[in-house]
Amino acid sequence: MNDRAQATEPPTPRQARFAVLAVTLIVLAAGIAFVTWRLREGLRGEILRHEGDALAAVASLQLTNSEATLAELGVKDAPGALANAALQASRLRGVLAMRVFDARGKFADALPWMAPEDPVATADWQELSAGRAVTRLHPRETLTALTGLPVPATAAEAAVPVLEVWVPLMRTGGGKPAGAAQFWTDGRALAAEFAALDRRLAVQAGLAWLTGALLITLTLAWAFRRLAAADAALRARTADLERANRELTLLAKTSALGTVTAHLIHGLKSPLAGLEIFMKDLAPGGMPSGAGEEWRAASDLTRRLRRMVDGVVSVLRDDEAGVDYEMTSRELVELTAAKVDAAAEAAGVRVALSVIGEAPMPGRRANLTGLILQNLLQNAIEATPRGGTVKLTGLALAGGAVEFRVEDHAAGLPPAVRARLFEPCQSTKAEGSGLGLALSHQLAQQAGGRLELVRSDESGTCFRLQYKTA
Repeated sequence: MNDRAQATEPPTPRQARFAVLAVTLIVLAAGIAFVTWRLREGLRGEILRHEGDALAAVASLQLTNSEATLAELGVKDAPGALANAALQASRLRGVLAMRVFDARGKFADALPWMAPEDPVATADWQELSAGRAVTRLHPRETLTALTGLPVPATAAEAAVPVLEVWVPLMRTGGGKPAGAAQFWTDGRALAAEFAALDRRLAVQAGLAWLTGALLITLTLAWAFRRLAAADAALRARTADLERANRELTLLAKTSALGTVTAHLIHGLKSPLAGLEIFMKDLAPGGMPSGAGEEWRAASDLTRRLRRMVDGVVSVLRDDEAGVDYEMTSRELVELTAAKVDAAAEAAGVRVALSVIGEAPMPGRRANLTGLILQNLLQNAIEATPRGGTVKLTGLALAGGAVEFRVEDHAAGLPPAVRARLFEPCQSTKAEGSGLGLALSHQLAQQAGGRLELVRSDESGTCFRLQYKTA
């Protein structure tokens, strides 16, 4: 099963790029090879035609001169005139053997005399009848195969390049050929020329392929980089859109929740105040035996709830009334720490404060920041074992910027929480809602700040809330 799964795995981007480059270079090589082969065949054909035309011109000239000489003597159509013209031409071209055919394509003469009397091929005779020479290069041929003459037993017969040329024997006046001659000449010079031509074409093809391969490689590398950058940008934008969608969803939920919460908070304020007064006035002595501790705990919880409600009501009231005031970062740190003193004392945790410099903060931002820091401190206190320390730091930075840090030395956030840090999730605490960090992050954005996790490992967790400007 694993082998099958591995066999169907898609190629990696690097493998895909190499595959595209390899296929492109192979196609380029095939195209250059095809063009080079066609060019090679064309050049060879031109050279062979040139050889044939040159020999045909010489043979026709010899035939014309021979007929002119015979005409002066009063002889017309003398026997052997065609063979004589071919023989004269062979002396100028270094011919190894030859055969002569009359105007009807029948064998007339040969040199050496024992040369085979095979008839002219139909295709060759059609070309000759049209006045065109036919030329072929045989890379390795023996004299026995050409002439039919036996080689002495003491001689070693070698196979050499041989050029076969069929030429029409044309008269000066034109018309149909008077006959045709077949010549076998030494083809070593032509074979050497072909070999040199092949080498030049191979070098040119190699240079063309290398140049094309370099240009294609550079172009594809540039294109792949552009595609990779575009893909990375697209992935980043997709991630941003997904994150924005989650934030918008959370904002819509928190906005609706905020409206309901405002009504609930205003409705709870008076009952909680009355309940606190009632529990304060009621003496624990009138309670059943052993109920004093529970009563005091209930009274403390009621007091804490009232303070929380008062804080939220203060923020809501300031937003609704548009109250404009300022609070320094030092005052905010001290006020926030005071709000969690009771919880820290009950948990046996010490809250250490550190304030470096003071920076003024608008009232609305200070209120929202207080809610955020209070939530972070509450989480840190709950995570810190008894006897531990939670640190709240306020830093006034250059340019009116301010930074707050909440740091504990607990076991760190669970991986599931870190994976979706500022998103609604299932809380790891028995009575948690899983919305605390998400709401704090949303409040930080509304206040114009940025809440981020600095670190979270076995040595503890540190959150940072930063505002660039006041």
